[in-house]
Amino acid sequence: MRASMTDAARTIGVEMHGATLNLRCNHEPQLRYTETLLGPMVRSPFARPHLVVESTWLTPRSEEESIAPVFDVTGLDAYGKRMHIGEDRLVWSNTHRDRHLQLRFRRHDGVQCFDVAYQYLASERQLARHPDHERKKYFDLVRYLVLFPFAWYLRRTRGWELMHAAAATDGESAVVFAGPAGAGKSTTCMAMVASAGMQLLTENLALVDGMRIHPISEPIRLTEEGLELLGDAGQHLQPLREGGLKQKAMFVPPANMTGARASAVFLVRLSERGFARRLPPRQAFRAIRATNMLSLTLNDFSWYSAALDLLWPHPGDGDGQSLRRLTRSVPCFSLGIDRTAGTGPVVERVLACLGRRPLGAEPGHDLPATDRDLVSN
Repeated sequence: MRASMTDAARTIGVEMHGATLNLRCNHEPQLRYTETLLGPMVRSPFARPHLVVESTWLTPRSEEESIAPVFDVTGLDAYGKRMHIGEDRLVWSNTHRDRHLQLRFRRHDGVQCFDVAYQYLASERQLARHPDHERKKYFDLVRYLVLFPFAWYLRRTRGWELMHAAAATDGESAVVFAGPAGAGKSTTCMAMVASAGMQLLTENLALVDGMRIHPISEPIRLTEEGLELLGDAGQHLQPLREGGLKQKAMFVPPANMTGARASAVFLVRLSERGFARRLPPRQAFRAIRATNMLSLTLNDFSWYSAALDLLWPHPGDGDGQSLRRLTRSVPCFSLGIDRTAGTGPVVERVLACLGRRPLGAEPGHDLPATDRDLVSN
């Protein structure tokens, strides 16, 4: 089987922070879903994009066919059990996370090209348990169609790094909430928007250049518990037309794609007692790196970018430098969240660390100093 585009294939342009990408896809439902998720980043195709992505959606007739090689490896050397590599081309079959996903990296006319082939085969049992199974695959593939190529390109050309974090901005600076899935970073960030008069910058992933936080346009995803904690403040969220996934409601992402200088970083965790404690820069850096690796999305990106670095080695070694500069330049805190107490105390602790008063506080309302541990039941 060979990957090929049909006459029905359509191309869209995508722009992220000045970098451009053309995405060509042979499966219209997947492309429409991708356009919905990307929102304000979608453009008309570019005449000379920085990156080109071709997506091929296949529907094999059997499990054996679903794992058959898609891309031609003629003239390439085998590299381990799953890869074939040449001077300017790498094919990866049977990738780590999903054996139905196959990737090819190459150059054409001096432009980096990323080919993504997915062989969709869902069993009756899978469809019975997850009626939205096909839509979930569309969602997952957006990483390989757009997010990962951009993230790799921006890291290679500018030194920007991905961070598993949400962020809110007051228009001048950004407050960052990092943490693993389920730790409460999204809910806390949305609570800052609802109760502290801030705007959502990014909800799940951010790009860091050492000083500034740059958003990634992704749908806002919240559990029922998170929506309950937000209360009436959640009513301003606009539901995404495509609906939710994996027991999370999805809402339209913010249209603002302008970065903001970071003012503080909070490493979020659930706790029996709420607290906010200052972290030394080195400890904060290591905790953020560990959190990134524990995130499935960023863990996937680590092996994705490793394959690209294998094909096109980078002469420098700046890995981790942007995160290191961030933790050195802004105060970092460990933020413990007691969910039984609601979002109000969490917002107050964050504002206290920032040296600000909660909305509605009296002028004489004293806030704890940011250079000592802040602990409260």
